[in-house]
Amino acid sequence: MDKSEISKLKNEIFAHLDNRELALAFRLLKVMVDNAPQWELKEEFNRLNTSYKYMLQYLSQGVLDPQRDNILSHIISESYLLTDKTVIALAVSQSTHIFYRRHQEYRGRDLRDMLEEYLIERNKIDLIASAHDENNGNVDALNSILLQCETHESDIFNKVWSSFPLSNADVENIASLLSNSKVPLHMKSLVLSALMLGATKFFDPSKLKILLDGYGSLDDSELQLRALINAVIVIFLYRNRLKYYGEILTALSSLESSPSFASDLRLVFTRLIHSRNTDNISRKIRKISPDIFNKIKDQSLGTIDINEIEENPQWQQWLDDSGITRKLEEINEIQLEGGDVFISAFSKLKTYPFFNTLSNWFLPYHENCTAVLEAFGRKKHPLTSLIKMMPLLCDSDKYSMILSIASAPESQRNMMLSQFEAQREQFQELKSDESQSIIKMRDMIVNRYIQDLYRFFKLYSRRREFKSIFDTDLNLTDAECLNVYISDTPTLSLIAEFYFKNGFYQDAIKFYRIMVANHDADPHVYQKIAYSFQALGRYQNALRNYSRYEIVDNTDVWNIKQMAQCYRSLRDHDKAIEYYSKALELSPGSVNVCLSLGHCYLDMDDYDNALQQYYKADFMPKCKHRAWRPIAWCSLLTGRHEQGINYYEKIINEDTPTSQDYLNYGHLLQSMGRIADAIGIYRKSLALENNDVEAFARLYLDDRKYLVGKLNVPDIDYTTILDAVIYNS
Repeated sequence: MDKSEISKLKNEIFAHLDNRELALAFRLLKVMVDNAPQWELKEEFNRLNTSYKYMLQYLSQGVLDPQRDNILSHIISESYLLTDKTVIALAVSQSTHIFYRRHQEYRGRDLRDMLEEYLIERNKIDLIASAHDENNGNVDALNSILLQCETHESDIFNKVWSSFPLSNADVENIASLLSNSKVPLHMKSLVLSALMLGATKFFDPSKLKILLDGYGSLDDSELQLRALINAVIVIFLYRNRLKYYGEILTALSSLESSPSFASDLRLVFTRLIHSRNTDNISRKIRKISPDIFNKIKDQSLGTIDINEIEENPQWQQWLDDSGITRKLEEINEIQLEGGDVFISAFSKLKTYPFFNTLSNWFLPYHENCTAVLEAFGRKKHPLTSLIKMMPLLCDSDKYSMILSIASAPESQRNMMLSQFEAQREQFQELKSDESQSIIKMRDMIVNRYIQDLYRFFKLYSRRREFKSIFDTDLNLTDAECLNVYISDTPTLSLIAEFYFKNGFYQDAIKFYRIMVANHDADPHVYQKIAYSFQALGRYQNALRNYSRYEIVDNTDVWNIKQMAQCYRSLRDHDKAIEYYSKALELSPGSVNVCLSLGHCYLDMDDYDNALQQYYKADFMPKCKHRAWRPIAWCSLLTGRHEQGINYYEKIINEDTPTSQDYLNYGHLLQSMGRIADAIGIYRKSLALENNDVEAFARLYLDDRKYLVGKLNVPDIDYTTILDAVIYNS
């Protein structure tokens, strides 16, 4: 059975188990088990299959068993586990994935023995450090022991993450390590990350429970929050499966009594969502209007085109009144300080050999790390402590910076040291500010660790072998067991606004709809749902929601304009004209509305009414010269030659003419039979296209439908004039 067959069967089995279709799942699972080399897997399958058959037999006999649901949940959870164990048994001998290699390498090693060996080496460090030696003998010995300790740390990390499932003894040993005061914090952090990494590959409820228990019992903030983040990642990835694991739900519910659990969970949720901005994913979908608009829009102005949807200025007041603005500002401030603005720079610094070791991606920065010491000749360098003080860098980036500085010439290194020394006071102030707010401090911890995780899942050379939460929508409310803690109105509002402001419109719609369903939505929420649909090009949905707001306020000009624009995008010109006319009645001095109404008539080839609106706009004080181009174009199409010439001359002499302006003016002259003048103007258009003949020819030939189709210019003349422009330019 090859890797593709194994993967296909696993997915099909899990799909059946997700739907509680055990008979279908067992048929496929038997195929896998029969191909596996371990006889224990066959025995386990037979036991589960027999238990399920007995349960079905009792059911068919009408026997009421109050424990039936519990028994069924147990069979399903054990079936998931057996499937994963069988997958490992089949794949370990043929897959080159790092998990299977480490699983095979460490499965014969006892975790308790590994921990004891590690603690022995740690004790040696304390003994050597306590003995003062002015010579370098102790320094060399200490570095050697440190290197041995790091080897043990990497081994323990690999053992924990590649073990599946954890044995009871493993669970006890890991719990002992986490509670042992002699184990350094960075080692405990590595174990917490290893538990998460292993559970994302194959779901092990024991690993998840250790993480949840760790959040509740560990007394260090960094460890607590790392445990919680790791647990949340696992919960989210397996959210649909957790209902079968009562011990997990019990462990989660026991955390409710913790005073910081709900707020910490909201911090994690917020920070995970912020990570989606790292790739600067743009979800704004703009529908291109009819190409006629390109003929008349003012490309020289710095103003927003009237065809672009604009945000409602009333929303800001609503956000200010609700307090969401202040919260968004706080989040954005921290985002600017500690957000992933560094990833583009540091992504190029992840090729050092240090990052070939898997555990190092999760290693908290500490000055006794041999990679740091060896970078400066096995001695502590002032830069190492300065970089540790930098509150804005995640641990992974701190290591990158150290390794990068170490590779620089001594003169540059000294210059960096002096620059960092000058900023030492600033670093200390930032650290002091951090300590003033517990919530802000915890938020910074969460932010930095999520950045570390993001770098691993996005930059590690073998990242495709791991299941990443950052490839999902990160919506923790989809996890039923977490939803209760993060579904309050302030949190939903904050998340919805973040999605909305950053262009994640589909997600914003989802959260706004939850608020509407909870009857906690301000009427402006309907507008924001509508705006999101409009930005996604789903105009019918947008109109339904704009109409809901219209019931509340039918005189909101902004709302009316957006409805008109949606109707125009749907090419429902009559409704668009109706709503633009209504908007113009409510705001008679609006240049944008007047021009938009003219465009609607232009869409319908009703040039006289279009010109009427353009004339009206042209007389408005704020219009400047925005109506000149549409007036000139309509004059061309309606045979108002002198008027067209007048406006094109104004554009050329009083504005900044574009290639399109000269092209349109040339069309006007050609339609009048002034061929020589037209060719001269066309050449100016070609010049503004950087003499790109092909680009100019495309623009020219695209307008055949106007001059040949509408103005009856002979087709042979139209193409011949193009040749004259090209040959004589």
